[in-house]
Amino acid sequence: MQGTKLDWSYSTESQKFSSWGLKDNKQIWPRGKGVGGSGMLNYLVHSFGRPNDYANWPTGWNHKDLSPYFRRFESKISLSEGIPSEDELAKVFLAAGDEVSRNSGRADESRHHFRRASSTLLKGARRSSYHTYLRPVLSSLRLLTNTLVTQLILREDGNAVEGVAVRFENGTVARIEARKEIILCAGAVNTPHILMLSGIGPAEELEEHHIVLRKNITAVGKNLFDHLNVPIYVNLEKPVSLTLRKMQSVVQVLKYIVFGTGVLASNAIIGVGRVNDSGILLFGMGSADEKMLKDLANFQTKTFRALFPSYNNTGHEGFIYLASCLKTKSRGFVGLHSDDPLDAPKIDPAYLQDPDDVACTRTAIDLALDTLESSSFRKIGASVHLPDLEQCRHAMKSYRDPEYAKCVMKVGGIAGHHPGGTCRMGISDDENAVVDEHLRLKGVEGLRIVDASVLPSQISGMPNSVIVAMADRAVDLLLGYDSIKQSDLSVNEEISDECKN
Repeated sequence: MQGTKLDWSYSTESQKFSSWGLKDNKQIWPRGKGVGGSGMLNYLVHSFGRPNDYANWPTGWNHKDLSPYFRRFESKISLSEGIPSEDELAKVFLAAGDEVSRNSGRADESRHHFRRASSTLLKGARRSSYHTYLRPVLSSLRLLTNTLVTQLILREDGNAVEGVAVRFENGTVARIEARKEIILCAGAVNTPHILMLSGIGPAEELEEHHIVLRKNITAVGKNLFDHLNVPIYVNLEKPVSLTLRKMQSVVQVLKYIVFGTGVLASNAIIGVGRVNDSGILLFGMGSADEKMLKDLANFQTKTFRALFPSYNNTGHEGFIYLASCLKTKSRGFVGLHSDDPLDAPKIDPAYLQDPDDVACTRTAIDLALDTLESSSFRKIGASVHLPDLEQCRHAMKSYRDPEYAKCVMKVGGIAGHHPGGTCRMGISDDENAVVDEHLRLKGVEGLRIVDASVLPSQISGMPNSVIVAMADRAVDLLLGYDSIKQSDLSVNEEISDECKN
């Protein structure tokens, strides 16, 4: 789905502190362009993060408040923990995690956490918010597709939103007036873009692009965060990974088409692990499709081939660890390139700008290496690949060398595609907030925002499931109704393991 007509296919500004091995130092940012948003093209990994991720969120949004909505989400969505052919590699990963925890020398072993990955899949098919929430009620909705919201229509005094201006596929424009509140849910990139095109945002930014200021809210577009993933390729001697050769076999294709089973029914994400704010994800593909993956990530050819030694071998056994800092301190912004709604917004995530993010990512790389040095991984012949990157030849070629690890992350790190925070939620007197705890735009009546842009802080995992649960709570706020109390969902029902640690 990425790179198709269902993807906005944005790219970032050239990065100063990262992305050195990508074309023009720019990251590709896919964003969903259809019903269901970016959940229609993400990697399907289910996560609620950790309870302390929500510690400083406004009243009504802490972990305890959201837990019933998490449970309801898990009762509605279809979750998969992989396919039988992934079991051996998953067991090795979990055993390695146990060994790392035991050997850490720390009394508090809970600082390490390893689990099998959960994904929103049903018989090998994607289960997004569209499939679970929207498709069953489509007959009750009036849906305009191929229609671009160009700006919000504000009352003359600028203190209320009365409707939206739209542009249809054929180029004609129209005004749609609202009878009640408008809910803006265009995502962490397009929501602040629409606000600024409407004259709502930082005065200097709007003045630069000759947009009439209607409401000076300086935090619009600021506080942008995302994860950065460092790919670490691991060679295997034992044939326990997924490969292109296995996936392209006639038997596997028929299994998937007829039964929704086999290796094609997996997203290949097998396990996740973390220590404090540093995390790893095990992507169980041994061979990489150069043409597809290189273009999707915007890699320079020499960088891609250095990072992925299996680029020309469809049967190569191995896997990829993605190492990342789960709670970054670097903050970027979404801004304007012009006042034209058809122009893409300016996106600068400022990856690795804060030195603490470099240290945090190095800890994630060390965690990956710790698992590979376990007896469990040694038994299947695991060995880490050390990319020969031109920019890193000044350093000793070892991930344990701080300079080499830092260089590889700055050259080969790729976007996590988990942006948020650009219309941050906060209490009424929080000058860094755009919406209040009821998701209402501050100082403007008639508009609420419900998407990843309102996240007050980063989720230490994939945020998609959290955002869907937040949208469920937003419905209760809009209706003034406590659906949880009216639900027959057991209050004792457990939520996923990751969120309990």
